[in-house]
Amino acid sequence: MDCFTKLPLNFPSVKPVEVKFSSFDLSADAGLLLLRQAEEKTQVCQGLANCLIDNREQKKVKHSLLRLLRQRIYQIAAGYEDANDSNNLRHDPIFKIVCDKIPKTGEELLASQPTMSRWENQITSKEIKALRNFFIEEFINNYKAQDKMPERMVLDIDGWDAETHGNQQLSFFNGYYEQDMYFPVLVNEAESGYPLLLQLRAGNSHPGKGVTGLLRWLFWRLKKALPEVEIILRADGGFALPEILNTCERSQIKYAFGFSNNAVLKRKINYLLDQARLQYYRTQQKSRLFDDVYYAAQTWKQPRRIIMKAEWLPLGANPRFIVTNLSGEPQELYDNFYVQRGATSEHPIKELKLGIKADRLSCEKFMANQFRLFLSQAAYLLLLKIRQAAQGTQLEKAQVPRLRETVIKIVAKVSISVSQVLVELATHCPFAREIYLIAERLSQSSSVIFQ
Repeated sequence: MDCFTKLPLNFPSVKPVEVKFSSFDLSADAGLLLLRQAEEKTQVCQGLANCLIDNREQKKVKHSLLRLLRQRIYQIAAGYEDANDSNNLRHDPIFKIVCDKIPKTGEELLASQPTMSRWENQITSKEIKALRNFFIEEFINNYKAQDKMPERMVLDIDGWDAETHGNQQLSFFNGYYEQDMYFPVLVNEAESGYPLLLQLRAGNSHPGKGVTGLLRWLFWRLKKALPEVEIILRADGGFALPEILNTCERSQIKYAFGFSNNAVLKRKINYLLDQARLQYYRTQQKSRLFDDVYYAAQTWKQPRRIIMKAEWLPLGANPRFIVTNLSGEPQELYDNFYVQRGATSEHPIKELKLGIKADRLSCEKFMANQFRLFLSQAAYLLLLKIRQAAQGTQLEKAQVPRLRETVIKIVAKVSISVSQVLVELATHCPFAREIYLIAERLSQSSSVIFQ
C-alpha cells in the first residue's frame, strides 16, 4: 500500500478536510525516550546482554545483542508484543534513537522479524540460568541501596494462566482453566512490586509444582545477602504443600498460606460458625469471627498454626483458613496482612498479563518462551521506574496500560541536522507536565528501583 495515499474520509466541516499519511519522519511512540532514560539509570538491558553468549560470526553481525535486547524490550513496553511488529518498527525514528541508530529514512534499519525470531530461538539453558540470576542480583543491589533498609521483606508468589494456541513444547490442557496453556509462576516483592522470579511451567502443573527448588535457592541467596532482614512468603492455598512449608521452615522463612478446608478443620471451626450464625441473625449484618488452632495433617511431621475465619453471609457460611508460623492476633494477621496479597500479587500479574502481554508465548521451544518471559520482566521493570518517577502526579498509581497511553504513545516529529537530532512533541499534549517531571526526575534520580 502506498503509505502516502489520501484517506477516503468524507464528513461535513467548515472547510474540506484532507487526511493523508505524512512524508515527515513521525513516530507514535516518542515516550520511549523516557524508557531509554530509565534504562540508562537501571542498566537492565546492559545487564541482560552480559548474560548472553554471542556465537554469531562477528564479521556478519549487524545488530549487537544489546541492540536486539533494547529493540525487543522497548517494543514490548510500547505494546508491540509480537516479533512480527519489528518489520515495521525497524523504520521508526524513535525506535532507532533509543536503540542508538541514526534515524535516517531507509538507512540504519533495526532488526527484522526473522532476525528477532532466530535470536529468540537460539537461547540456551545456561543463558536462561544466567538471566534468572541477574534479576535476583539486581533486586538485592537495589534493596541494599535504599537509604533505610526495611527490617522485613514480604514476598508474594502466585501462578497465572497463559493460554496457548499452537504446538508449543509443554503446552498442555489444564482441567481447572479448561484450556491449553502454560502455567507461569511469579515471585514479587510486595512493597515495590519488583518481579524477582518469573518462571515458566508446563500447562498441567499444580499451582505449587516445581517451585520448591527455586524457592530454596531464592531463600539461600536472599538470606546470604540480607541476613538482618526478616523474609515472609505469602501465597494462596495452592502453595501450601508440605515440601514448600518444610523449605520455608528449614530456611528460617516466615510464611502465611491459604489452606483448604477438610473434615478435621470443619469440626474445629463448627463452634465458631455457630456463633457467627447467631450473631448474623441477631444483627442481620455480615458476621466475622476469628480464632486459631494447632493442627497436623497426615503429611506433616509436626502441628502447625491454623488461623480460622468464621464468616456468615446472607448466602450462608464462608469459612477460611490460613497456615502460618507468624505470631499475632488471628484477625490482625488475616485482615491486615494476608488479604493484602490481593493487591500486591494479583495486580502485578494482571499488569504483566494484560499490560505487558507476557502471556504471548507463541514460540515452539519452551526455552524460547521462558526467554520471552524474561524480556517482559525487563520491560515491566523499566515501566516501574517510569511510575516511580511519576510520584506526586496523577500517574503515580497508573497501571501499565495507563502509563503507555499517556507517556509512551506520544506523536513526535524527528528532524536531523548536522549537529543534532530534534524531536518535536505536540504543543497541546495533555500530559506535558507529567512528561516533563518524569524526564527531569529520571535525569536526576539514582539507579535504584526502590526509593
